[in-house]
Amino acid sequence: MIKNFFILNKKPILIFVVVLAAELAVIFALSNINGIEIFLRGDGRDYENLANNLIYNKMLAITPESPYAPTSFRTPVYPLWLALIYLIFGSYNIAIFIGAFVFALSAPIVYFIGKEIFSEKIATIGAIIFGLEPWALYQSGFLAAEQIFMPIFLLSVYLFCRYLKSGSARYLYPAVAILAIAALTRPAALFFIIIYAFLAFILEFRHSLWQPFKRSALIFLVFTAVLIPWLVRNKIVLNSWQFSSASGIRIFSDYVTLKKHLGKTNEHVDIYEEAKKILGASNDIEAITTVENSKKLAKVASKGIRDNLSLFLKMHFKNMALFFFKNSYSNIFFDLGVKNSNIQSTIGNYLSQLEIGKTFEAIAGTSSGAKILLALTLFWPLIIFLAVIGILKLIRQNWHNLLLWFLILWIGYFPFLVAWGDVSRYKLAINAPLFLLTTFAILTIWGYCKHDAN
Repeated sequence: MIKNFFILNKKPILIFVVVLAAELAVIFALSNINGIEIFLRGDGRDYENLANNLIYNKMLAITPESPYAPTSFRTPVYPLWLALIYLIFGSYNIAIFIGAFVFALSAPIVYFIGKEIFSEKIATIGAIIFGLEPWALYQSGFLAAEQIFMPIFLLSVYLFCRYLKSGSARYLYPAVAILAIAALTRPAALFFIIIYAFLAFILEFRHSLWQPFKRSALIFLVFTAVLIPWLVRNKIVLNSWQFSSASGIRIFSDYVTLKKHLGKTNEHVDIYEEAKKILGASNDIEAITTVENSKKLAKVASKGIRDNLSLFLKMHFKNMALFFFKNSYSNIFFDLGVKNSNIQSTIGNYLSQLEIGKTFEAIAGTSSGAKILLALTLFWPLIIFLAVIGILKLIRQNWHNLLLWFLILWIGYFPFLVAWGDVSRYKLAINAPLFLLTTFAILTIWGYCKHDAN
């Protein structure tokens, strides 16, 4: 039976092995330069605190020392995952490697998603690009929810694609339940359920007038059923139905971005410092993680946004467009010890001032590694250009195809929700459809070229 499994799944297994090997190589390189502690920095410390408090204080609290105030700032799945690993192995370091292993499963799942929509060749190439994209490799070892969020989310997407293709509810409800687990891992996935319900409604409406309403109701019922323990816990412990107290600092960040756009605050103002000023809090944890302060920040931000709604929407959609072209590759090069890893910002400053001579001088005088980094700035503009070509080609082929519209809604969802957001977290969530569409466009263009040559 195991032998047959390997025979039937040679390609996705090979993709997994190649991606995992590349991830481990990057983890080894980064830890060799910076020490293994690099993978516990930033959010990793928060998650380590949460896991420790679950183990030793039987409480989901983010504070590293008493008093241990319960929180909903981080949702429970990843802290529980880390706590389980620590209880088994007695160390969080092992979570770096186990997490990388789980994260590497994302690539073969992308392969299976691709096979539902495109040819096997496109699925294979798209999955390999997805797995070997620099930021995905870099992110794989860090103790952050993406380690397990990506494969959980992509598994849900794969099952939903199977549903759209077959119309069978045997794929739909597991997809919905797994999406809820993804939302409990990374709250940004919470409203993705609306896309599922919308497309399921359209699919079922083709066959029945009553069935779409029944199916949509069941989708929300299954989704809510998985979330209920977390929501009830929040109500009992924190006296709030709020899904995550991180929502307050999120909308507040939008508001601060708006103030920068209006020239009402310094361009380099720190969001957390602004939050502390408004709340009179003494530290970041007090300011942004409690339910009460989350509500206060959301109230302040909502009023400011409402007062400048048209300008906010204009700014938001502009940020959405820019989101697609962002990259954080300079962070990778910095951690790898590459000289002049800030070259992107240097060149950007020169170009913004139309100092062409200084631009070429800076490029010529920089290190080889920095030149590679500069070349990578072309990567995302090229990917987006080709993905758009892929979308237009598919629309011309069959604009009624719900799988196509699912890809489009998927790509638009995360930038719309977190247009100002951290590339390291949310760009990964749309890489799969972008790389599959890019591969489709490249092979389509290649096919045209071969046809013309003949």
